[in-house]
Amino acid sequence: MGYDLEALNTNKTSEEGRWLELEHPATNEPLDIHLKLMGKDSDQYRKQVRRNQDKNIKKGLRKLKSEHLENETIELLTACTLEWRGVVHNGKELDFTKENVRWLYKTYSWAKDQVDEFIGDYSNYMGE
Repeated sequence: MGYDLEALNTNKTSEEGRWLELEHPATNEPLDIHLKLMGKDSDQYRKQVRRNQDKNIKKGLRKLKSEHLENETIELLTACTLEWRGVVHNGKELDFTKENVRWLYKTYSWAKDQVDEFIGDYSNYMGE
């Protein structure tokens, strides 16, 4: 008998989200900043990807600019961010809002990159 593919089903865990602790971009030290992120197999991720693709088709691929694609990535990551803990800026803990999440990813590209990498890694969503 072959391998049971259900053992590799990441749909449920992608929907529930998994926690990422951000690391210092130079030292890789944990920062005690935690983000709960949906995975690539979540409905939210797929819907946002389709939304982005539909906009691009409507706009015409020749008119796409790299800034537009970067903003799409930020919107996708924002849509997949469910909650956070420990996000502090200038001594003040920031509330979890989609606007603040978007600001974080636009302002701190190293954080955006870590989130993007985490969401894209299926192993983060394997098992309970």
